[in-house]
Amino acid sequence: MDGNKPECSSDLKATEPRTIGLGLRSLPISSTSLSDQFRKGLPERLPPRSDSSLSKPAIPLSSPPIADWKLFANLSLPGENAVYSLHDGNGRFLEATDGCQRLWKASNEEIQGQDIADFLLPRTSLLNWLLAIDTDSQRSTFSATALLKGQTYLPVELKRIPLFISPDPKQSRIVLKSVVAEATLPQPLPEALTLVSVHSHDGTFTEANASWIHCLGFLQKEMLGRNLADFAHPLDRLAAKQFLAELNAIDSSSRCLLRFVDSLGRQKSLLIEGNRIPGGNYLSLNAKDMTLDRENPGSNLLKFGVELVRESIVMLSKSPSGFPICYANRAFEILTGFTVSHVSGQELSCLNGSKTDPESILNINSALYDNRAVSIELLLYRKNGDPFWCKANFFPLRDSTGKTHYFAAVIEDVTHERELANELEKRNRELSQTLATLEETQNTVIQQENLRALGQMASGIAHDFNNLLTPILGFSELLLNMPAESRDNDKLESFLKKIQVAAQDGAAVVSRLREFYQAHNDEDEIFSVINPEILLGQLKDLTEHRWKIQAEGRGANIRFETDIRTARCIRGNESELRQSLANLVINAVDAIKTGGTITVSVKDLKDRVSIEVKDTGEGMPDNIQDKCLDAFYTTKGQLGTGLGLSIVSGIVERHGGEITIDSKVGEGTVITMNFPAVEADFTKETLTPLPAELAPLHIMLIDDEAILLEVISELLGSGGHIVSCFTDPELAIKDFSHKSYDLVITDRAMPSMSGDQLAAKIKALKPDVTVYLMTGFGDFIEGTGENPDNIDAVLNKPVPLDTLNRKLAEMISSKTA
Repeated sequence: MDGNKPECSSDLKATEPRTIGLGLRSLPISSTSLSDQFRKGLPERLPPRSDSSLSKPAIPLSSPPIADWKLFANLSLPGENAVYSLHDGNGRFLEATDGCQRLWKASNEEIQGQDIADFLLPRTSLLNWLLAIDTDSQRSTFSATALLKGQTYLPVELKRIPLFISPDPKQSRIVLKSVVAEATLPQPLPEALTLVSVHSHDGTFTEANASWIHCLGFLQKEMLGRNLADFAHPLDRLAAKQFLAELNAIDSSSRCLLRFVDSLGRQKSLLIEGNRIPGGNYLSLNAKDMTLDRENPGSNLLKFGVELVRESIVMLSKSPSGFPICYANRAFEILTGFTVSHVSGQELSCLNGSKTDPESILNINSALYDNRAVSIELLLYRKNGDPFWCKANFFPLRDSTGKTHYFAAVIEDVTHERELANELEKRNRELSQTLATLEETQNTVIQQENLRALGQMASGIAHDFNNLLTPILGFSELLLNMPAESRDNDKLESFLKKIQVAAQDGAAVVSRLREFYQAHNDEDEIFSVINPEILLGQLKDLTEHRWKIQAEGRGANIRFETDIRTARCIRGNESELRQSLANLVINAVDAIKTGGTITVSVKDLKDRVSIEVKDTGEGMPDNIQDKCLDAFYTTKGQLGTGLGLSIVSGIVERHGGEITIDSKVGEGTVITMNFPAVEADFTKETLTPLPAELAPLHIMLIDDEAILLEVISELLGSGGHIVSCFTDPELAIKDFSHKSYDLVITDRAMPSMSGDQLAAKIKALKPDVTVYLMTGFGDFIEGTGENPDNIDAVLNKPVPLDTLNRKLAEMISSKTA
């Protein structure tokens, strides 16, 4: 039989008397076992135990006992290792001998009324043995563990002596002889026992460590094979089952606070963290006892509060050798995989690894030695070697005198945030690279579209140049072949003026071409106020070769009309808007096959200025209207890129405007662009009249083109100025070093030395001399806002005589001021 797990046979009557021989006198007892009385307070789920010895024939009841407690109390000798105690049928202390303080760490007065199950483990088996009534178990001993104050434990051997067993437990009397096992010393009981267990997927215990036994008081074999929910409090059993189902449904860990019932029917609050074990149908649970001390609940509040938070909290003590760990909460164990017992006494450096930043460790140690708070992110390592990023905050804990003996470290796992930040940074880099590629591609296709439009215009410009060269060549030949004796001065002057006008018109054509394709820097771009009337005048001249000359060449008669009904202006990039309007006019010309009208109008529209380009061409069906603003959509086949209208749309939007298209097949198309209006007062530039005579200047003229030197020197000489010409910059500098000059005019692009380099050397010899740069790139220099060093003014080739004289007058005026 198993004397530790008896149970009354069900065939015994409750009133059937039995006797147990004690060697003193026979004591009358009821067949109602005191164990049965105690089982009323135990969990109903404990399985019933059977014992065949309880069916032995009853011994006749004799007279009441004469032995009492005093007899056993007198058996205790001074210095004896044994301690005797008297208990009622509920297991409560009634009396104890003088050794009580030594074993139970409580005086006789303090221990009275307390339950012996509060002092010994395992509780269930102890009570079963204590309250058994069979004669065999009377002579047996019981091995138990005594729980002592100060959280230490002792192995104890117990001997039971029943004095009187009554149906009323309060009237029963049982003597216990308790002896501390020899050759044993008190050992520390872990402060924060971790209950570790493994369960099948439905929650059945397959493994359970000793901490479960200590906490609930059940033997391990009583727990294995039973479900976790069976030990839960009835009100928390459903929550326990839901918790188990959640662990089976997710791949991450989860936690909950559940109430359990121990072997004595007392409630235990356990904080349980669990997860599904990879590769199997098992669950791993880790729990901590969060039950408050009923005598002093306040002593547990702080510790349990620390356990409940999800942040890892570590306490470090300050010692001469460093900062060892003296406490860590459950969250720390989950985060790192290290148990408190494993890291206690070690430094936090036990989490360091190969990629932990040494400088971060030095910063932490420096702050701790200086008793300073510090917050830092660093890479640490779990017990299994996996790295994780954490944000560690260290706080000094000072006493009333200001001294620091402990530090609190709050460790937050930021691995996920770090990975997200790294991924975001990676995505941003990729996006930046993609945007840069798109911008480069966009610039390329825009440039290609502009070049396409420029190429279309160039064919017309070539036609214009040929037309302009015809009078220049024709009249110059007539002049050269005109006999001296029959020379007509009036006709000679007329021919020369016509040649001059043709040359000026040629310069204007080039200027218009530069305006169309003028470069600009988007980053430094400043929008200017644009007069729509001037803009439309430039547009008409710029596109005339398309709507007039080329159109007439294919037999189409196209009229170009403007209608301006506003005095207000718009703000923007003039070159871009001019290109956009030119693109729309070219499209309108292509849409008119035999003849028609292109009308560009400007009018007020509330706070907007509306520019409308209207043609009487073929028009577009609805399906084409819906797509014509899309990039790369074209109806011109290989002759078009499909970028014209999309670029125009982008330019309009960049200027804060809107663009709409209204087209009807057979009637024509109207494209409307609305821009924010601005008020501006344009005043015409007034030119200062030239003085009657200019003081003669000594001028140095440098250009690698001899014909240009001849023309400019003759123009300057006509004003009475003394001009020295040089085609070699080195010779010019040598001459300048020993002669006095009032003005130096130099070309920019020369083979041996640039004009900028020559100007620098001239200024080095004589800083106050005036230097003009005369170049065919004058418009580009002005358009880009370039200010060449050592240059006082830029003259654009070809330079009219009037412009040249005005610049000389300005220089003389500034010198005499």
